Parts: sequence; C-alpha cells; structure tokens
Amino acid sequence: MIVTLAGHVDHGKTTLVRLLTGTDTDRLAEEKRRGLTIDLGFAYLQHDGQTVGFVDVPGHHRFIHNMVAGVAAGQCALLVIAADDGPMPQSREHLQILQLIGVSHGVIALTKCDRASPQRIAQAREEIAELVSGTFLEDAAIVETAADAGSGIPELRQLLLARATRTQTDQQARPFRMAVDRAFSLKGAGLVVTGTVHCGRLDIDQELHVFPAAAAGRVRGLHVQNHPAEHAHPGDRAAVNLAGGDLPELARGHWLCARPESGHRILVLDLQVLGDFPRSIRHWTPVHVYHATSHTTARLALLQDARLQPGEHAWVELVLDEPLLAKRGDRIVIRDQSLDRTLGGGSVIDNRPRQGRRRSPERLRAIGACARAQPGESLHALLELGPVAIGPFQALWDLSADDLHGLLAATPAAVRQSHLVSDAHWEEWRDALRAECQQRHARDPALQGLRENDFAAPVPAMFRAAVLNSLVADAALEQRAGRYQPKRHQVTLSAAEQSLFDRLQPLLDQAQPPSLGDIGKIIREPLPQLLRACKGLASKGVVVLVNDKRLYLPGHLAQLADTAERLSAQGAFTAREFRDAAEIGRNIAIDVLEFFDAKGYTRRLGDTRTVVGERSRLLPLLV
Repeated sequence: MIVTLAGHVDHGKTTLVRLLTGTDTDRLAEEKRRGLTIDLGFAYLQHDGQTVGFVDVPGHHRFIHNMVAGVAAGQCALLVIAADDGPMPQSREHLQILQLIGVSHGVIALTKCDRASPQRIAQAREEIAELVSGTFLEDAAIVETAADAGSGIPELRQLLLARATRTQTDQQARPFRMAVDRAFSLKGAGLVVTGTVHCGRLDIDQELHVFPAAAAGRVRGLHVQNHPAEHAHPGDRAAVNLAGGDLPELARGHWLCARPESGHRILVLDLQVLGDFPRSIRHWTPVHVYHATSHTTARLALLQDARLQPGEHAWVELVLDEPLLAKRGDRIVIRDQSLDRTLGGGSVIDNRPRQGRRRSPERLRAIGACARAQPGESLHALLELGPVAIGPFQALWDLSADDLHGLLAATPAAVRQSHLVSDAHWEEWRDALRAECQQRHARDPALQGLRENDFAAPVPAMFRAAVLNSLVADAALEQRAGRYQPKRHQVTLSAAEQSLFDRLQPLLDQAQPPSLGDIGKIIREPLPQLLRACKGLASKGVVVLVNDKRLYLPGHLAQLADTAERLSAQGAFTAREFRDAAEIGRNIAIDVLEFFDAKGYTRRLGDTRTVVGERSRLLPLLV
C-alpha cells in the first residue's frame, strides 16, 4: 500500500514519516536549510512481511505542482493537520486535490497535540469534521500524535498496517503504464526511474517505450516497495532499472509504457468545479493541467454552457499546449493560471481527435457514448452513431490486444477500412447508393454509368468504393470501366464507336494483340485520334486500355489474370515466369503486370509480384 501525505506547510508531515519509518524524506539541501518540503520524498515501513510506502508531498502552495505529482488514485491518504493551527488553506486544497484525483480512503493525523490544550484539540476535531464533511474522509479515523513524546505513533502505524493488509491491488489487464517521478543513475546499474504503476503488469526483461520521447528500453532490474522483485502491479511503488542505448534523459512527466504512445492534444473532461472557487468559468480560460506526474498549460473550452459556476460540473474540452498520455477514466487536476489556485478536475471522457465542430450535436452525442461506464457499452453506443475507428477507440480505453479482440468478437459489426461498421449502417449505405444509381439512370436513359465520386448519397467517402463493390458482387449493380450501372443496364455504342470496335475486335482477339501503333497502321487511323476513340470504348467497358500503347479485350485480360493467380498460389512470381506461363512477349508481359500493379491487383516487391487484390479491381467484366 502507498500512503500519500497531504496537509498545510509546517504541520509535521515529514516529521511524522520519520517517526513512522525512521527515514528523513527531506533529501535536498534546500529543504534542510529552509525546514520545508519542496520536492517529493519517499520512505517505507516494514513489519511482519507488510510494506507500506510513504510519499511525502510539499505543503507550501508554491510547490502545489509537486504535490499533485505525488498522488495517484489508488493510494491511501494521510491528511496531516496540526492541532494548534487546525485546518489551513493548503489542508483544504490538498483534500480537494485528493478527491479530484479519485483517492477513496485514508486516515487523518492530528499532529502537535502536545502544543495544544485539550479544549483546542477538541475545537480542532470539530474544524476537521467540518472540513471533511461530504468527502471520502468524512468517516476517517483521527489519530492524535505528538512528535516529542512519540504518542499516537504506534497507534497510527498499526492502523496503516491493518489497512495495508486489507488493500486489494487492482489487477486490470491493461497495457502497462507508469508515470515517472524521479530518474537517476546508479554506479554499476545505470539508469533507474521510479514511480507508481498506473496500470498493467511489469516483468523483468520486458521491453518498454518512453513517452513523449520515441525511445525504447528493456527492464534489467526491478524493485517494488523497496525490495527486489520479478513483477510489479497497479498501485505498486516501483524502481525500474532500464537498459537501452537510445534512451533519452528521463525526468518527471515522462511515462514508461508497454507500447509506443503519441499522446493527445485534445481531451474531453467531465469537469467538477470546486464549490469555493471564487468566480465563474468562462470559455477559453487559460489553465494549468496536471495528469499524474505530467504538467502542461491549456485552454479550457466549454461545450455545453456559456459559463460554469462554482460547484457545477459539465463536459469541457482541454486544448493542450503539449500532449498528455491520458486515457479514458484517467483523473485530471486543473488550476487557474491567473488566480494560482485549484479550479477543479475530473475524469477523461474522450481523447480521440475532434471530428467536425466543437459543439456540434453529433460530437456531443459521441461524447455521451464515450462517457458510458464500460468499453462494450461505449462501443455499442458509438456504433449507433456511425463507424468507429478501432485504433483510437483502443487507445481511448487503453485496451490490451486480447481485450480488444474479445470486444470485437462480441460486437455485431464488421471491420472495414480499420473501422467497425454496424450492419444497419452498411445496409443503409447499400440501399442509398443502389437507389441513387437506379433513379439517375431512370431519369437519363443515355447515362453510361456513375463514377464513385458522382454519387451524392451520404455515404462516407472512405467506405463508398467498398459498398459499391459489394453491390456489384451481389449483382445489384454492374461496373464497367469504373462506372456503376443498374443490373441489366445496356451500354450503347454510337455508330462511329460500333464501326471502330468492329474493325478492332478481330485484331484484339488473341493473347498477344498488336500494339496500338501497329493497329493504327493496319486500319489506317492516326494514332492520336485512335487513342482518343479507344479511351471512349474503354470507358464503356468493351475494351481495356492497359496503357497508351496497349489495348485488350476483357476476356483475354481475364485469362492473363487467371495466369497471375495460378502463379501467385505457388508463391511470388517474376515477370519472366509470368511471360512463360502466359506465352506472350516480354514487353507485353511487363505492360500487363504494371497495369495489374497500378490497379492494386498485384503488388511488386523487388523483382517479384503477388496477387493481393480482388479481380473487380481490374474490371467487373473480368470477375
């Protein structure tokens, strides 16, 4: 169990840790000179196999950013209040921060009781009860202590050890993340970074990635709660010895992660404004943002109201100056820049790139879907609104590969173009494109088909080709030369086109037809005019223009596609193997293969090719 101390400056937090553990957490010379904690301090209490770690945080308001860095949601709070002073401004602000970050249990230490009368101690207890009313510490035990006499210390120690015995570590199967709060070098060991494990499991020899630096390292050694260990779990205080030649200079605010991360510059937050904040919150307020050990500045954009009043909560957008590695459910603390005090905080709802206008109804509905309690519920709600990008959704919920696979398997939707698309939306798009195609051809009988970009139906552009191809595959539409037509829609040739085709067909009806230049000489047509006329025939699907010098009948090109597929079934093939199998010349073989490459039907790698696309990529007449 990790205990975070919180409280006003000079209320005895560091002294309390020293009495409990025997360790002085003020390690900096400046801290010893000034007699106050500036940076985080760490100590451990060992008893009967139990380990309790202590994080001593600064009490002075000028070091509040260091205090926030020492708090994690799964920790136990030890709120320290001096009996002679009673609750002070930082007592209240620290309690608010603990609550905003999601700390849910703790103990209250009433220090310096030897310096206060019984009446003053009783009054301090009343003031504490008023302070913690309605918070997670409302029913917390209050232990009276005195440093000089050592009274109350054994009772507090036993209370914390008992809580450590009952504490259950969250073992969520999420990818490992740990926020770095310290980094240093040890002679003979090298780089060591410390922090509290945010989620996931860490093992010796595991590869880790550093955010925001694009670097990777390997876990060479591991200490958990100040003891050598093979594994670390969520909530553990860990010291990780990293090995890796390209590791940057790590510092507070970096993260160690199981997979590469790019962070997020826009976060949607369910913000709770503190009730004692002295003014309303306006749109585009400049703020400080604290997430684990990371800090950046941002603008706070309101999504639902013109202003927010103290005590209210609402969805807001944080437009960050630097990216943060914040996932769905992570806790954020926000401080007002001009007032230098805590404004509020809350949990992340959405970290995906913004689509469309900030306050559009569509976006607010998507935020509402992301606000669902479980990833499965969220995914179902998002699918009702439209396609869901799988990668950003996995990053939002910080899902492991196994959890994502299980979620997709249980969802009645199909993976298309790296998105999840519901069957209802897919059928809606099919109906819309089929109906538009039929209606426009009915209005214009001379229409020779619609290109993909000619359709006006509200089908996302990235899915339009796939939807049209599915209609072609089901014989609901026909495709010729990249144009889509209703089934049984007949392409008509003009008299001039029919005359030209009648002269071309006998010349093209072979596996190795002559070049377009040779055809022009045979039928006595100038090459430029012949090329233009052949492009018109190709647009109607009666011929295939492989390039500006090569023309094929669809049936013969289909036979060459058959040859490519037979070769590809045995492995990657060369142009020479294709030439020999098709029994055509080398130049023609290269022209045909380059046509296949350009259509995405084959993929070239070095001197070999493999069939990777559907036959419909060439022409539906070849299917």
